[in-house]
Amino acid sequence: MFGRKSSKRRRKSYPVKQDHRTYNACRIYIVTWNVSTKFPENISLNKLLGLENRPEQDSHLPDFFVIGLQEVNAQPQNTLYNLFKDDLWTQKFKEVLKERDYVVIKTEQMQGLLLSVFARRKHLLHLRQVETEYTRTGLGGIWGNKGAVSIRMNVYGSSICLVNAHLAAHDHMLEERINDYERIVQEQKFHVKAKETIFDHDYVFWFGDLNFRLTGEATTSADEIRAMVARDELKQLIEKDQLLLVRREGRAFGQLQERLPQFPPTFKFEHGSNEYDMKRRPAWTDRILYAVNENNYRNVRLTAEQTSYKSHPSYSISDHKPVTSEFTLKGTTQCSVEGSRDENGNTQYATTAASRKLKTIRRKKRHPVALHTARTADARYSGEHFRKQHNNRLSYKLAMANNTDVHSFDDLVTDLIDYGQVYEDTTERTVSFKPIELWLVGEPNTIEYVIPNGFEEGNADWIGIYRENFTSLSEYLAYEYTETYKDKQHQLNEQQLQHMQNTRTVQLTFSENVSLPLGTRYQLLYFQSTGTRGVTGLVGISPAFAVEKRCPSPSFDEID
Repeated sequence: MFGRKSSKRRRKSYPVKQDHRTYNACRIYIVTWNVSTKFPENISLNKLLGLENRPEQDSHLPDFFVIGLQEVNAQPQNTLYNLFKDDLWTQKFKEVLKERDYVVIKTEQMQGLLLSVFARRKHLLHLRQVETEYTRTGLGGIWGNKGAVSIRMNVYGSSICLVNAHLAAHDHMLEERINDYERIVQEQKFHVKAKETIFDHDYVFWFGDLNFRLTGEATTSADEIRAMVARDELKQLIEKDQLLLVRREGRAFGQLQERLPQFPPTFKFEHGSNEYDMKRRPAWTDRILYAVNENNYRNVRLTAEQTSYKSHPSYSISDHKPVTSEFTLKGTTQCSVEGSRDENGNTQYATTAASRKLKTIRRKKRHPVALHTARTADARYSGEHFRKQHNNRLSYKLAMANNTDVHSFDDLVTDLIDYGQVYEDTTERTVSFKPIELWLVGEPNTIEYVIPNGFEEGNADWIGIYRENFTSLSEYLAYEYTETYKDKQHQLNEQQLQHMQNTRTVQLTFSENVSLPLGTRYQLLYFQSTGTRGVTGLVGISPAFAVEKRCPSPSFDEID
């Protein structure tokens, strides 16, 4: 941790040494595909997702799958069906991913645009402030056949915005595509403080059928483009790409970057084949771009490494080929350490922040994993008291954030107290459920859960009942809204308000009308929510429990 302070008379400073350490690595796999209104019948999605045929053969699974589709069949009968069930494409992806223990976090659809996010189950309680947005750009903003849908969320404290877009089509509509982009950037507004716009986020991924074509329509025919592809002259061809040109000119997508495609143009193909349809000039219409706000946090540099970017020509149900890309997100600490020598001549290192006794907390925010909130530790804190107040997960975060190998929890506590700083991540407080010993069908059932110190309840928090091993956060069987004290504050005295700021146990009763089938197990999920189309986060999951039906009392005739 921080090195021990030696006497100023004995300390001699040596050149600063830079220490860099990587933490918080996260892998995201993104799919974009214009499916041309086709349904996912008789196709396997394993290869598209980079998966083996059998789950036990998979290795190095990503933490998240992000599926962005365009031109999903949006006929009225399908729209009505989607009100009650996941659309057919989401169901198809879910069938593959549930075997690998992925859960659908959120799905957003606007006519033919569909965006779904799948996460490994172990990450569920670390995904917060999930929100969706959409922007129509078709027919001047009236029609949703073109535009964008987006999902933003916090992942272990880092903010991520995912944008699935379908921009104006045809070679000559370049200006319309640029206008679509600008409209999406300007109109998409979120309700998370300091993350109101797309590019306020730490990481941005923008993908979809962006419909950028190749310049030189009058001089380069479809046949000539096909011939250049056959000769593997992709480097020469990509120089004609409209998206590359507008990015270089700063006219659109200037805040995003892209590894240039090294695969053939993904549009336009004859349905059911790998032959280009010569009615259109082939182009790289299907793209995945990204942006990283590297220096959003003090002493932490954010990076995104694009480890793959490819098309999948074996999928031929559409006139587009799907494109995938995988990213590894990392945060690297950039911590200066200052050398000093004790009375025995031994060199010790302490972070420069520690050598200054951490008296000044800069206003620039720290990354949450680097523990962005701080408070002064009371001198009365003992190691035992600290251990009770802060869990081992916090100590792990502290160790990672401060570039150190912590040999014991007591050493960590002592160093923190000596330097007068205690950090905690307020964004990951969780609600804990007390075990449910008996749930009776057809009767009211009261549960108990514990609200942690400082937890801020939303305006529409609710607790849902789910089957154990649920595959989507939309699969609740029943729910009840929780108590919300914000609306009652004017009725409470100072002592009661103080009580609500502390850890407290709350009871909630589910109606006898809740019908749960016997023979399976269930879980309770607590959602922190601001209401319809608002900001939502899963902040508590109960242990699994079984349900029973009370045996009927014997009738008078049955008693001897």
